[in-house]
Amino acid sequence: MNSELIPPPGRRPLLAATLLAIAGMFLVTGCESMIIRLGQKPDTAQLEKALIPRVSTTDDVRAALGPAKGRGRVMLPTDEKPRDLWYYYYEEATLSDDRRIFLFVFLDGDRYDGYLWFSSLPGEPTPATGG
Repeated sequence: MNSELIPPPGRRPLLAATLLAIAGMFLVTGCESMIIRLGQKPDTAQLEKALIPRVSTTDDVRAALGPAKGRGRVMLPTDEKPRDLWYYYYEEATLSDDRRIFLFVFLDGDRYDGYLWFSSLPGEPTPATGG
């Protein structure tokens, strides 16, 4: 074991008190009140308001939804050829509950070609059918 990681004997009570104080904060405030958020929540209303399949460009998608969390290629069983895919992801979690939204945006070259999204976040509208 690395002796640099072990505090000297005179500082051990301070370390123990600090750890107890942190543990006490969790007990007093309750772990349920701690919310962890990951990603950026996409504005799914923009899918119907600002984007038109086979007309809107990748710049239009970026302007409406912001930068994608990731990119790739996809070929669904009904597709004639692979399409580009941008995905958006957002998550809210406590220690006892975890909710997410996934948004997949399909592109044919530099043109918007539809979307697929689903969510378990409370209060989210039901998704309309994407192209």
